[in-house]
Amino acid sequence: MELETGQVTVMEMKKENVKELAQILKTVVFKDFGMLYAFETGLKITVDDGAFQQANAFLNSAFFSDYKVREDRIALKLPIKTIYEFLSIPEGNSNSVKFSYSGMFDPLKLLIEESDGCVIRGKFNSSIADQELDFEFDDSAVPVTYLLKTQVLKDIFRDFDDTSRTVKMSFSSSVICFSTVGEVGETTVSIPSRSLQMESAKCTEEVEHSYQLSLLHRMNPAFALASKLILRVDERGVLSCQFSIDHGECRTSYIEFLTVPTTETDG
Repeated sequence: MELETGQVTVMEMKKENVKELAQILKTVVFKDFGMLYAFETGLKITVDDGAFQQANAFLNSAFFSDYKVREDRIALKLPIKTIYEFLSIPEGNSNSVKFSYSGMFDPLKLLIEESDGCVIRGKFNSSIADQELDFEFDDSAVPVTYLLKTQVLKDIFRDFDDTSRTVKMSFSSSVICFSTVGEVGETTVSIPSRSLQMESAKCTEEVEHSYQLSLLHRMNPAFALASKLILRVDERGVLSCQFSIDHGECRTSYIEFLTVPTTETDG
């Protein structure tokens, strides 16, 4: 595709049903800016707070009706929250959005076409991607792995006592426990491994860590979309929550949150 200036793009894609893409972005926009990484196989969108949590959205090329990346890797820093708000403008599902990017220091251009013929254009300034926050999650040292249906955890996370600063998670081969201590006292909710909501459980040792409640609440939009969740904890206590979102027609996207545990000195 060529732009009005005759400049050839290095990245272009088209997505039917803008709402579907906006819903994915909504799960990760807890900060104004984020990184977009484009590969031949698909997109990765990363947002982090610089210290405690990182969210990644993985969209393979089949998620788009048209997808072309003409470089091995494109990495951009973009106003992700503003792009999400732009994609949220159209109503309904009978619309599409086209993306185009022509190279370094050029803006990312979006064009929304609505079913009534209305066209909405947007240009979003890009810059060279920052160094990505590396949580060094060690896949070879993961004592805890659970595969769960998301409905039960969605309800648990929604009902956490908001007056509690942290949530203590206790993991064993037989049960997961979530405990909060707030103004009304201590509350503990458990999911036994025999529950129909838990499809598999692998726990080589009993572990216990606490996480800031405000960070866990950032996952609520992902719970609203996903049907399954892989919950893992590495030896340092870093919590990995990988959400699987089924879009039908053999199309699946993934959202991952990495969250560090609290320490005694955390405020």
